[in-house]
Amino acid sequence: MNIKTFYLNSEKTVLMKAYLLSQVESLEWCRKRPAILILPGGGYEFCSEREAEPVAMRYLAEGYNAFVLYYTCNKRYPAAFHDAAYALYKIRMRADEFGIDPQKIAVWGASAGGHLAGCLATMWNDSAVLEKLGCEPTDIRPNAAILSYPVISGITNPHKGSFEVLLGKDATHSELSRLSLENRVTPKTPPIFLWCTANDDCVPAHNSLVMAKACVSNKVPVEFHMFDEGPHGLSTCDKVSGWNEYFYRDNCKAWIDLSIKFLAKYMNV
Repeated sequence: MNIKTFYLNSEKTVLMKAYLLSQVESLEWCRKRPAILILPGGGYEFCSEREAEPVAMRYLAEGYNAFVLYYTCNKRYPAAFHDAAYALYKIRMRADEFGIDPQKIAVWGASAGGHLAGCLATMWNDSAVLEKLGCEPTDIRPNAAILSYPVISGITNPHKGSFEVLLGKDATHSELSRLSLENRVTPKTPPIFLWCTANDDCVPAHNSLVMAKACVSNKVPVEFHMFDEGPHGLSTCDKVSGWNEYFYRDNCKAWIDLSIKFLAKYMNV
């Protein structure tokens, strides 16, 4: 495995770390691997290391090349969205260099990173970001999205901290609605995998519920798992990413294998 790090801006504040598996010449599928862009959570205030490399390692074990993005935090929308869109664009444009299939790029995000991943899944044809990046809509459209206990809605049981960072404390109902992802789903949204816990006391499960409902209404392939209990920020649900035993959840750990099967189905991996 090779690990490459590079900055996506001249100020050297937006870092992407690429975890690239070695090619196996005798295995045809290894020459163009599927890829996954990892967007850690942190309330748009920081990027959690617990939701970065530990998650990348799990997908690497399944043959994915993984890219962890440390996006802009503590700045209003669309700063982080532009970072994520540019990262996906660069991954796709450099597919040969990275040894990946440009049509098999998923995005994963947790908590606020789940909102950011959801922005890519639902707002990939946003004219402002396309003009800024100078690219085509399909250049920044993920082929699937995995959203772990995501922030979704600024209206329905919102995680107020995330939206205060994105829009300020005095955001209008219209502004909050515009960044509520359940309102941005269309039939062209890529397949979505969602999971959360019923007793999440930080980002209420209602966020995942309204997103799943929006996908169903728009006939977007969606798989949704709500586990009965578990704290917010579970990441890989084990010692690798958990602060203590409260985060070691065998019941919730199933999300990893379930998401891999989902990606295999919808990205033909």
